[in-house]
Amino acid sequence: MFVTVLFGDNRMEMFNLNCKLINFIHNLKERCDLDFKACVDLMDSSGRVMNLEAKRHSVDPASSLLVERQYHVLLRVCRDDDTGGWKYVSLLNNFSQSHPELTELLWKLSNPNKERDRKISSLRRGRTQRSPARQTRNKNLSGSTKNLPIK
Repeated sequence: MFVTVLFGDNRMEMFNLNCKLINFIHNLKERCDLDFKACVDLMDSSGRVMNLEAKRHSVDPASSLLVERQYHVLLRVCRDDDTGGWKYVSLLNNFSQSHPELTELLWKLSNPNKERDRKISSLRRGRTQRSPARQTRNKNLSGSTKNLPIK
C-alpha cells in the first residue's frame, strides 16, 4: 500500500501507508526536504485536502486517511495575515500548468471569503442584468395590447 506525492520540479516520491500518521508526516517532510516545523498537507486529484496538520500527532494508520495508489500534491499550509485563515500553497512547481483543474480549487481553499464575495457579486449582477429585460418585455407587451382592435 502506497501513495505518490508530487512536489518540486515534477518530482515524485512513493510513500508507504503501512505506518502511523505521525511517522508518515515526519517521513514526508524528511524526504521532501522540508523543515520539520513546517505545516504541510496533501491534496488529491479531486481537490480534497487531507488535513494532515490536524492529525500530525495521530497514531492511527496512514491508510485510515489516505487511499492507496492515489497521487497527491504536496501543499504548504500557513496563516494568511490579511484574513487570519489558512493559506494553501502548492509545493509542486508549475502547478497551474500541470494541474489547471486543481488551481482554482486551491485558490478557493485559500480565499474562502473572497469566493463567497465573488458569488454574491455575481448573483447581484445577474439580478441587475435581468431586471431591464423584464421591464423591456413588459413595455413591449403593454405597447402591443394598445394596438390590438377590441372585439
